[in-house]
Formats: sequence, C-alpha cells, structure tokens
Amino acid sequence: MSNRLKHTQPVDKENQISQKLVEAFSKKHKVEYPTGEKVLWMSRVLHALSVSSIGSDFALMGGSAIVFLYRSMYRFSTDLDLDFIGNKDLGKKGRGEVSQRQKLDMAVLKSIAEKLGCKLKRNTQEVERFVQYEMSYPSYYTRRGVVELDLSYRYCHSVLGVATRPWPINFDGIIPYFKVQSLKQEELYASKALAMVDAKERLDFPGKIGLMFKRKIRHLFDVYFLADEVMNGHSKVDIDQLHNLVVLFGISRIENFQYFRGNAIGAYTENDVKNELKSVVPRNMLIPSVKEMKWQVRKFFDLHIYNWADREHRFIEDFEAGNFRPQDLFGKGAISKDLHGMQYYKEILGKVRTI
Repeated sequence: MSNRLKHTQPVDKENQISQKLVEAFSKKHKVEYPTGEKVLWMSRVLHALSVSSIGSDFALMGGSAIVFLYRSMYRFSTDLDLDFIGNKDLGKKGRGEVSQRQKLDMAVLKSIAEKLGCKLKRNTQEVERFVQYEMSYPSYYTRRGVVELDLSYRYCHSVLGVATRPWPINFDGIIPYFKVQSLKQEELYASKALAMVDAKERLDFPGKIGLMFKRKIRHLFDVYFLADEVMNGHSKVDIDQLHNLVVLFGISRIENFQYFRGNAIGAYTENDVKNELKSVVPRNMLIPSVKEMKWQVRKFFDLHIYNWADREHRFIEDFEAGNFRPQDLFGKGAISKDLHGMQYYKEILGKVRTI
C-alpha cells in the first residue's frame, strides 16, 4: 500500500480498521492479533492527534517513540506517553492555567474520539500535572480494546529540542502517512533509565504518579538494547549527553538521587517477561534472560551513567543548596541558557529548599 498521502489527510470512522487488515499486519510482524489491533488503533489515534490543533504542543516519548521512530520495531508499544511542551512557563500563573489548558486538550481529544468512532474516558487523577485517558475502540478479539494516553504537563520543555520523524505504519485511507513530533533519543533513554531505578520518593510527581514512572520490564528490555550497542561500539546515541540528562533529570525528579549508583536497578523477574513482554515482542525475536539484561545494563550504568566527576558533584551540591547551575553539566551554550529560569526548575528548587 502507498504511504505517499498528504500529512493532513483526514481520518474518519467510515473507513475502519478491518479484521483482515489486523490479521495481515499481525502475521507480517509476528505478533498476536490483539497486539496488532492495538498498534493499528494507537497509530490511528496518534495520527489524528498529530494533525490536530494541539499536535504541535506535545512530544511523543517513552517506548512508542523509541521503537517506532528510532528503532526497527524489535518490540511493539501499545500506549502513548505525551509530554506537553507548548508553554515552558505553564503554571506560572497558578493552577487555573494548567486546568484551563487540560480542558482545551480534552475537548480536542473528545472530538478525535468521536471522529474515529471511539469512546474517551478520563481517569481520575489527584496530581494536577498529569492526566491519563483511555480511548476505547471496537475490538475483534477482546471485550474492550483500549489505547492509553498519558499526558504530562509537568516539565513543559525539551532540553535538546524536538525531532520530527515519519511514523512507520501507514495504510491508505485508514492510517495515512504522517510525521510525529518526539523528544530526541538521549532524552528518551534518560527517562527510561530513571524509570528503572527503585525510587522511593519523587520530587516531580508526588505519590509516584507520572510519565515514565511505571517500572516495567519493557524499560529494562529497551535499555538493554542500547547498552548492548554501546558496549559493542555500535551506538549512535550521544552517551555523554545522555549521562548529563540523567544527572539533570535525576536530581530534579527523584529525592536523594545523589546516592544512586548502578545497583539502583529495580527488581525484575522472568514472570515479568512472560506476563508483560512476550505478547508485544515478535515471535522470531530472542528475549535475553532477565539476568543477562540486568548484567549488561548494570555494566553500562557503571561505566557511562552513574560515573560522576567533579562537575556532577558540583552541580548536585549547588542544586541541593538551591542554586541551579546547568552550565556545570552542559557548558555555557544554548542548552544552559534555555534551562535557566524555566518554571519547572523554579518549582523544584522551592521543594528542595524546604526539604
């Protein structure tokens, strides 16, 4: 099928995803039918969101960004993690500003759901900067097919700037060719690395709620592939920049992060592989043992991530004292200039001083 359709071609519920298409797609990629169905619906929802009036205000992150935009789909992701980047000072005027923005976005999502023939449900959340939605679609295989959308309004910025990349799944009239705005690889993997650690308390999202805080086996699997590339000299990811981002994100998102080292990886078991990973991995893809994955990731963390020099210690000590000096990590260029004065770091520094 051609993927040369225009980026703005509309999607509507009259051209639904057929069972024949689901099964052909699933057989081609060697995944279970419910997984293939969910991936197609997720792609359809993402397309509609990307070309909507709010599309430019969000950046895709998490596993979906990694495996679909930067990798060759060694596994399939079935939910959407989206970071709001449309206003770096969101919340500066108070909670009402955040709430108003969420109402605007919810109205657009409701319109998208109606257009696609889906039902939108907003899950109750006590954290004002995080919203989780469920987009329910008519499934051929389960009682209720659901695409989860996790929207964060906490950070409101990208450190490295966003990348716009083509989505690899396209079908004429059903899922047109389109491009997706995403965080860059170094930011994606920095969040993945932090999602793996056994953090007890968060600074960014109280009560352990927020994007990239669900400690899933998929995080270990994704970071294992990166670690294996790095250890064998094949990675195109800027590891120095990844290291800097882990320090920045860690100290501003996790309490007592300065005491973390490579052994902070949380507990994972072979049952996690069986229950959470096998259904989204192609049948011809070999899944290493949990022990092998943890060992390779631990070596990578010890060598490249939790290996701090004087500048990192200086940055952390200054931050703990209430002084934000990103130039200690990123030098005196554009990145540090952009980070200075951002609302998120002002709020976190207020919490750190209190602690």
